Amino acid sequence: MRSLRILFLLITLLATSACTPSASPTPTATLEPSPTPTATRDWFPATETPTLRPLPSATPTPDMSPGQGTLLLEEDFADGELWDTTADDDALVIVEGNQIHLTQRETRSYLISTRSEGTYSDFYAEVTANTNLCRGDDEYGLVIRALNSTNHYRLAFSCDGRAKVDRLYQNGYSNVVVWRQHGRVPSLAPAEVRLGVWANGSELRFFVNDVYLFSVTDSLLYRGGVGVFVRSSGEGDVSVSFSDLRVWEVND
Repeated sequence: MRSLRILFLLITLLATSACTPSASPTPTATLEPSPTPTATRDWFPATETPTLRPLPSATPTPDMSPGQGTLLLEEDFADGELWDTTADDDALVIVEGNQIHLTQRETRSYLISTRSEGTYSDFYAEVTANTNLCRGDDEYGLVIRALNSTNHYRLAFSCDGRAKVDRLYQNGYSNVVVWRQHGRVPSLAPAEVRLGVWANGSELRFFVNDVYLFSVTDSLLYRGGVGVFVRSSGEGDVSVSFSDLRVWEVND
């Protein structure tokens, strides 16, 4: 009888347990993945505003080109009577073919020929030189404000590409400008080059092929004629032909 009661209780407990609903599992929170960061493009980035700085001031190079006025002389070397000429064993000066030809054979000596007509004080003069025989320290050039063969200025070019200015005055000789190398002065022969001198009062400006070389201030010679010259340095003959001599008034 007791066994039946225990069996009855077990069946009752089992039936009660089957009818009781099971507990729902506790929901677990689902974590959403964080969005992957993406680069932000700045389509119109700000640009740095530059700081304006004042430009350095510069002193302009003065215009040294000659102011030319009325043409005073146009020498075509058609009249040999207007020039000092000579012909001997040491030197030759002849006028022919619209040129004046100077050849110096004597060692370390100047050969100068000046025009007998025309004296000028303020002017711009040009002449074309063609070097035929010329080397090293040989010289050639333009004579200005010439009173005679021993009173004048001369613009001298050497045959190795240098330039200088000499003054002869009352039998005294001075280097107004000592030798200076210049790329525009021919250093080989044969060659053609244009020499120019601008003179106004005591100021003298010197040019080669229309390019400014240098200036000097000298007040000893204010007026005179024009001419040309050569000098042999002792290494052999020097021979140069000159043509197209022109002289203009100066525009202040």
